[in-house]
Amino acid sequence: MSAEGLGPSVGAAARPQPAAGEPIIHIRDVTKVYHLGDTEVHALRGVSVTIRRGEFVAIMGASGSGKSTLMNILGCLDRPTSGEYTLEGIDVAKLDEPALARIRSRRIGFVFQTFNLLPRTSALENVELPLFYAAQIAGNTVRARDMLHMLGLGDRERNQPNQLSGGQQQRVAIARALVNDPAIVLADEPTGNLDSQTSLEIMATIKSLNRERGVTVVLVTHEREMAEVADRIITVRDGRILSDQPTARAGAELGARTLPPVHPYHEREYTGRLDAWLHEAGSLGWMAIVAALRAIGRNKLRAGLTMLGVFIGVAALIAMVAVGEGARAAVEAQVQSLGTDLLVVLPGFTRINGVRAGRGSAASLRVRDVAAILEEDSAVSDASYVNRQNAQVVNGNQNWSTSIQGISPSYLSIRHWPVIAGRTLTEEDDHDGATVCLLGESVLEQLFGEFADPIGATILVKNVPMVVIGVLARKGYSSTGQDQDDVVLIPFTTSQERILGVATPTSTQTLANNVFATIGPPPNPFGVTPKLEGFVNTIFVQARSSALVQTALDQVTKTLEKVHRILPGKTDDFSVRDLTEVAQVAEQSSKAMELLLAAIASISLVVGGIGIMNILLVSVTERTREIGIRMATGARRLHVLAQFLIEAMLLSLMGGSAGIAAGAIASELISHFAGWPVLLRFDVIALAFLFSAIVGVFFGFYPARQASRLNPIDALRYE
Repeated sequence: MSAEGLGPSVGAAARPQPAAGEPIIHIRDVTKVYHLGDTEVHALRGVSVTIRRGEFVAIMGASGSGKSTLMNILGCLDRPTSGEYTLEGIDVAKLDEPALARIRSRRIGFVFQTFNLLPRTSALENVELPLFYAAQIAGNTVRARDMLHMLGLGDRERNQPNQLSGGQQQRVAIARALVNDPAIVLADEPTGNLDSQTSLEIMATIKSLNRERGVTVVLVTHEREMAEVADRIITVRDGRILSDQPTARAGAELGARTLPPVHPYHEREYTGRLDAWLHEAGSLGWMAIVAALRAIGRNKLRAGLTMLGVFIGVAALIAMVAVGEGARAAVEAQVQSLGTDLLVVLPGFTRINGVRAGRGSAASLRVRDVAAILEEDSAVSDASYVNRQNAQVVNGNQNWSTSIQGISPSYLSIRHWPVIAGRTLTEEDDHDGATVCLLGESVLEQLFGEFADPIGATILVKNVPMVVIGVLARKGYSSTGQDQDDVVLIPFTTSQERILGVATPTSTQTLANNVFATIGPPPNPFGVTPKLEGFVNTIFVQARSSALVQTALDQVTKTLEKVHRILPGKTDDFSVRDLTEVAQVAEQSSKAMELLLAAIASISLVVGGIGIMNILLVSVTERTREIGIRMATGARRLHVLAQFLIEAMLLSLMGGSAGIAAGAIASELISHFAGWPVLLRFDVIALAFLFSAIVGVFFGFYPARQASRLNPIDALRYE
C-alpha cells in the first residue's frame, strides 16, 4: 500500500513532550551470554548505543552477529547479562516483570519477520491484543478497526492469518504494533519473508510512521537497500558494534523535524493508585475471560471431550444424591404415617445346624401375645397383628400377584390408614370369618382400571371369592422401595381359616399347645378364643402417648419374655422396635448409601479434573508460541496465569452446568420408570456447581502456572 495518509495517531491528545531528538534509548556496555550445556555463547560483547526520540535506526549484520539479541533486549523481552539499559530515563534493569510487561504493551510495538499473529484468530482480534494488556477496554474494537482501515485492511478484519497474504499479515502486525500509540517500533526483518514489491510497500509504511507520526523506529535488516531508508545504520559483527554511521538523509533533518506529541512513560502512573489498580484488575479479568472463551471456541471438540468427565461426575452426583434424599424422605414420611407412638414387634431368628437364618425367620409371635400385652402393660393403649403372604387375585380376565394380609380389627386405626371409599373391616367381620376385603390403590388399578368402582364386586383371592367392601388411601412407597398400596387386606380369622392357613411349623404349634396346657389360655380381649393358637408375622403396639413409648417398649419386652419363658441371660426370640429407632437406622443406612453414591460420583469429578489438567498441559505445549506472542504484546505472567486458569474453570463450570441439567433429568427419569422416590436439593446442586469450579481451579492451576513461567523470548522461538 502507499505510505500516504498515515497521519497522527488515532485518539492522540496534545500532551507536554520532551524536545525533539532527546535520547529515548541508551545502552552502555551491554553483554549477553547464553549457556548451552557447558558452553558459553557470547551474543553481545560490551555494546553501547544511544537512540534519540524520532530517529529511524537500522541495525545490520550477518546471521548470528547479535542483532536480534540486541533487538530483544531493547524490546524488554530479554535481559542483558551485564551493562546498563535506560529507556525514557528509566533504568530497565531495576524493573520487575509487571513493569516490563507494561512497557511492552504501552511504549513498544513489535513487528516480527514471521508476523507472529495468533492462528485461528481474526485480524481484528490480533490487533486488539495490546489494548487488552494495556487495560484499555472501552472502545478497543473501534480503535483496532480504525487502525486496520488506516493500513488498508478494513475489508479484512474478520479474516484469519491463513486467509491473508504475506503483505497483509505484515500490515496486521504493524497495526498491532501501532494500536497503543507506542513511542518506539521495533521491526525485526519485517520484509524477510516478502516479495520485493510488498517489501517496498512495507518499508514505505514504516518510513511514513517515522516521518509523519514521529515514531522512533529500530529496524533490523540484512539488506543495505532497506537500511538506507534510516537515519543511521549500525553494523554489528560477532556481538560488537562495528560501525555507527548516519545515512545521507540524516543530519539537520532530524533536529528540524516537528514531532507529534508523545506521552513519556512514567511507571508511577500505573502503580500506587487505587483507581488504576481497580481498572487494571477489571480489565485483567475481562481479558482473561474473553481470551479463554475464544480459546475454547477455537477447539470446540476438544473442549467438549474435556468437559465430559466433569459432566458425568456432576450428573451422577446430582442423580445419586437425589435418589438417596428421596429414600430418606420416604422413610420419614413412612414413620410419620405410622405414628410416633407406635412399636413394632418382630419374630426372632431360627438356627439350623449352627447357622442363624436371620431376624424374622422364626415363627415366635402368637395372637395370645397380643392379649397378654393388652392385659399387663399399662403404657399400651392398643395392639394389632398381621399375617401376610403373597398370592394371586383375579377379577374377570384380570389377575395380579400381590400381598394378602390378614389383619386384626384395630390394625387400620393403629397404622393411621383411612378407607377412602366403602367401609372398613369390623370386629364382626373378623369374628365371623367374613369373606370381605379392602383393596390398595395399586391392586385397584390392576384389577379394575383407574376409574372403576369396585365396591360390591367379587374377586378371587387365592381362588376364594371375596367381596370388595372398601378402598384404602394411597400410602406410596416404603423406604425400601416397596409399594405399600400393592396389598389386599382381609380379616385375620378369614386369612387363617380360608386363605393363608396357620403360619406356624408343626413343631412350633406343638410347643404352643404344650404351653397352653401348662399355663392355660390367657384372657381374650377380642372374644376369639380359637384364634389364640395362630402365629403372626408382626405385632403393632400403640403407646398411650409419644412420651410413653420407651416405657411401653420396656413393658412389652418384659411381658413377652415372661410369656415366651425366656430365661435370664438368654437371647429373646423376638425384637421390639420403636419407630424412632427404626427411622434412625433407616436414615443412617440411607445416609451411608447416599455418601457412598456421592463418593463414587466424586471419583468421576476427580477423573474429569485430571482430564482437564492433562488437556491444558498439552495445550500449553501446543500454544507456547502463542504465549510468547501475548507476552511480546504486553501480557504479564499474571495475565497468562489468569487466562489458562479461567479457561480450566470455564471448562469445568460448563461441564458442571450441563451435568446439573442431566442429573436433574436423570433423577426424574429414575422416579418415573423405576418408581424410586427422588428428591432434588438446591443446596446439593449449588454445591455440585461450586465443586466443579473448584475442580477446574485445582487441576487447572499447575498448567496455568507452567504457562505463566515461560520466558517470553524462549516461547517466541518455540517451534
